[in-house]
Amino acid sequence: MLTRRRWFLQLGGGVVLAGWSGAELDADELPPGVYEASREHLGHALAGQPVAVGGETELVQPRAATFRPLFFSPDEYQTIQCLTALLLGEPTEAAVVKEIAEWIDLTLSDAAAVRATARALSTAHRAVAAAYYGAEHLRKREELDSENVAREGLAWIEDQSRRSHGGSFISRSQPHQIAILQTISDDRPDRGTDSAGTRFFTYLKERVIDGFYTSRVGLEELGYRGNAFYASPPGCEHLYA
Repeated sequence: MLTRRRWFLQLGGGVVLAGWSGAELDADELPPGVYEASREHLGHALAGQPVAVGGETELVQPRAATFRPLFFSPDEYQTIQCLTALLLGEPTEAAVVKEIAEWIDLTLSDAAAVRATARALSTAHRAVAAAYYGAEHLRKREELDSENVAREGLAWIEDQSRRSHGGSFISRSQPHQIAILQTISDDRPDRGTDSAGTRFFTYLKERVIDGFYTSRVGLEELGYRGNAFYASPPGCEHLYA
């Protein structure tokens, strides 16, 4: 199922790692490596041309049923939705929180395949990927076990909730939930400490920020208007009267 969020994953910064579990590229036609996404197919779809089922421009397939998480258990997924809303802070549309939580679940379900693909790159392809993305970004793709970070982090949060308040995190009042998050947030008093909770908070915060600013509401907040061009450079109208 190719959702809008999966399309963002594949498109990335205009680059796809062939062999990634979501990319669906034929190795006989396209050897593993780093490739530009097809702008022609994207432009064709956005121009309103007929889109055939299963065709190259079929970017979104409507979900026929209620979303079922691919990585998290139903209870864990409820907690992820709650944590996402808390990290966003200000009141946010429920649909946006849901979209971000779905995207986090998707990235974690694909994480092992992405990690394996990054590790399997040839020396030449790794050099290209490091030059494009940055060596540190590539190293994280090769080494970060995000699935374990998420599972251990959720277990830590549930353990803290039961120790301090005697119930699951999702059943606690919002002030109690925030109090637990504050112990692992960037503003915690003992910034030098590291735990499953702090590692999970760092990971989840990055995912929520990425998810929000690629959502409709986040793009509107940034003032993003899509692909457009100016007749003259803004602020230089006097030169191009």
